[in-house]
Amino acid sequence: MQWPADRRSRGSGARRAATVRWSSRAMKKMFRLIDRCVAESTRIPYEWVPHDPARYLGNTPTLKIAKKFLHRRLSLAAGGQLALARPTLPRDARILWLYTGKSNFGDATMDMAGRSLLRGTGMSIDLLTLPKLRPLFEEDDVFSNVFDRVDDALKRDYDAILLNEFNFPSIRLKKEHFKRLPFASLFGYFYGPDRNQTQFSFAAINHIFELGLTPAYLCDIAKPYLHSNVSTERSVDAIVPDTRYMCIAVGGIDPRRTYERWTELLSALDDATDIDVPPTIVLLGAPNGADAAEAICRHTYARFGIRSFVGQLSLLQSRAMVARSAVFVGCDGGMMHVAHSTDVGSVTLFAHIEPMHLRLTPSCNSIGIQSRGAVSEIDPPEILSALRTKLGSTSGQLLTDAA
Repeated sequence: MQWPADRRSRGSGARRAATVRWSSRAMKKMFRLIDRCVAESTRIPYEWVPHDPARYLGNTPTLKIAKKFLHRRLSLAAGGQLALARPTLPRDARILWLYTGKSNFGDATMDMAGRSLLRGTGMSIDLLTLPKLRPLFEEDDVFSNVFDRVDDALKRDYDAILLNEFNFPSIRLKKEHFKRLPFASLFGYFYGPDRNQTQFSFAAINHIFELGLTPAYLCDIAKPYLHSNVSTERSVDAIVPDTRYMCIAVGGIDPRRTYERWTELLSALDDATDIDVPPTIVLLGAPNGADAAEAICRHTYARFGIRSFVGQLSLLQSRAMVARSAVFVGCDGGMMHVAHSTDVGSVTLFAHIEPMHLRLTPSCNSIGIQSRGAVSEIDPPEILSALRTKLGSTSGQLLTDAA
């Protein structure tokens, strides 16, 4: 039997219309899913924390962002972890903090800075991190124990896990070794946009442990945090100058963030008789700054002497040196963040690609100088102007002496 032509056409037309409606609904659902994935990946849930999703979204396809989000979420789901996720953790829990992502000192110092809010609370928190980072945190006064081997952590009993973020090394570690423990994450699925990592850390710790601190208070106190024991502090006693001194961090890995004009700056500082420059300048930094330190030490200056400890001290020893100095000068990098964990004021140099408002906080007590290109494009007079503010002027001292 054949249907009449008009009935056949009406039937096929209805099917096409239904297919179009179904496709339209499916597309809308897909776009809503993509929007949700992008929002969770690029938006910080704490309004007061500065971040820059617009620049990241302008350079990264949304499908790529959504794919990364779904990959991490499915990885958690496949290991049966989603049901164990918690928005907060009790303060009386025995917690293991997993920091296994970035291996550089600056990021680690900022990402875990918020733990300073937990000082004196009596909380039981251990850290499992990378071998490179262990020396930076093993003298900490918040972490009870610091491990760089999973086997050491497995010897202890924990009630919960704290992940810094949902990166694949942390997810894999959680699934393989701590799969039955509930967990929370500081930064969750956030990935990509530049942000103020220090303030993000403070906001997340405040939320996860329900400390109840206001955004205004957190913004006011947030800064990088490190702690060292008495033996580390005393280990530099013999080399600390017996005069007032200034610390300069030389060297660097990224050429754009490595200042190449130190001798020019120091010559200008020597000539700037209106600046109350300390009689000693101490050079600090990793072994990659050895050539820069050698070039500086080949010069002689009328108003100050140079002492170099580049490549000779640990980061915590370098921090102890900075803590007793009059001022710190350095480029954006690990040593800068270490210096900002002290109370000493600083002058810090930033390449144009590193927004200084996302690296500094009010409590860093720093005068930041943003270059239009690489940091070496910052002229010495700009740095001298900042040092004049930090060190004071000799004209004021002369007036005081005369009085």
